[in-house]
Amino acid sequence: MEAIVSLVGRNSKVFRRDKTSVFFSLLSVIIVIVLYALFLQKMQVDSIKQVTEATPQMITMVNEWLIAGLLSMIAVTTTLASFGLAIKDIETKASADFLTAPVSRAAIQMGYVLNAFIIGSVFSFIALIGCEIYIVATGGAWLSFTSLLKVVGILLLSVLLASLFNVVIVMMVHTLNAFSTLSTIVGTLLGFLCGVYVPIGALPSFAQNIIMYFPISHTTLLLRNAFMESSLADVFAGAPAEAEEQYKLMYGVTYKLHDNVLSLSTSYIIIAVTIAVLAVLSITLFHRREKRLG
Repeated sequence: MEAIVSLVGRNSKVFRRDKTSVFFSLLSVIIVIVLYALFLQKMQVDSIKQVTEATPQMITMVNEWLIAGLLSMIAVTTTLASFGLAIKDIETKASADFLTAPVSRAAIQMGYVLNAFIIGSVFSFIALIGCEIYIVATGGAWLSFTSLLKVVGILLLSVLLASLFNVVIVMMVHTLNAFSTLSTIVGTLLGFLCGVYVPIGALPSFAQNIIMYFPISHTTLLLRNAFMESSLADVFAGAPAEAEEQYKLMYGVTYKLHDNVLSLSTSYIIIAVTIAVLAVLSITLFHRREKRLG
């Protein structure tokens, strides 16, 4: 355990020194913010205006919709960026140097995974604080204590899922060039798979199904429900009941898969099962790689 703690400390320091890596881990999030400022917010507000009156609460609701997507993306991009250190250590032979010390390969691997989880959690909580300040500054209200606890719990679940997801895909690359390409692909696809670049309801059925089968998108859905519960009730208070349901389906606040509306409990189950499967898969892949390395 002491060796793992030391490795986590070392990995964290090296990651924080690499400012470029930190920046690129947030690049996809920056792109989303720019797109939101340019047209995503206006597009959503114009759509809602067709069924109910424009109010400050509406802007708050739309902002909360974006924030939920950003937080789920940050969990993935920051944990993925932290695994770049593992690839760098392989290329520079630093990982081989570790093996000269009385440290097992399993401990080295666990050091990278725990470091990814810690970094993802720290960035997610910093982003949450910044987003809450923004919501209040633009006329919204602070999350209630109960809602805040729910959001924090979902964020930790999101980071854990992202860490295991990324450790599996990172095991498939062995060079920094390949890792850079992988990071670009993941960062680009995330905006679509989390329903941020394009509302899920605007996509064809097969694309909607892909998003709903993508486990990380369920963390976005859970965050949206946690953030938007109060604002949804305010915005659609005087609108027909079907108007709120149509909005939820259009903007990924509710998932409807094969004509069945998925409950939030189903999303939690999907995330929990995926975490278990990825944990087993990562251990299996790790042992196979160990056998190859001898």
